[in-house]
Amino acid sequence: MARILVIEDDSTHRRIIREILNAYSHDVTDAEDGDMGIRLQQDHGFDLIVTDILMPGKEGIETVRELVRLYPDVRILAISAYKEGYLEAARKFGAMETLAKPFEPEELAGCVDDCLQRKPGSA
Repeated sequence: MARILVIEDDSTHRRIIREILNAYSHDVTDAEDGDMGIRLQQDHGFDLIVTDILMPGKEGIETVRELVRLYPDVRILAISAYKEGYLEAARKFGAMETLAKPFEPEELAGCVDDCLQRKPGSA
C-alpha cells in the first residue's frame, strides 16, 4: 500500500481515480488544484503524486516543475486527455510516467505500480 496524492480539478475524475486506487489498497488523498497539491505534499510527503495536466490556476506542467524543484526525489505520474505535447512536456519537466485519458483501471494501477517500483527522482 502506498500513500498517493491525486491532483485533479474535475471532481468526478478525482473520485474515479481515488476509487480505483483505493481498490488496489492504496491510501489516497486528493487536491483540486496544483497549489493545494503542493501544500499537501509539503505537509505529508506522499509516495506518489498523480496529477492532471490541464487545470485552472496552477496547471499541471507548472505543478510538476515546482514539485520537482522542491522535492527532487518525488515520483509523479502525469495524466491528460490532451495528448499532443502535454504528456511529453510533463515527462521532460520531471514526471516519471504519463498516462492518456481515458484509461482503464488496470492501466492506471499498472502505471502506479511501475512508478512505485522505480527509484525516486528517476524520470
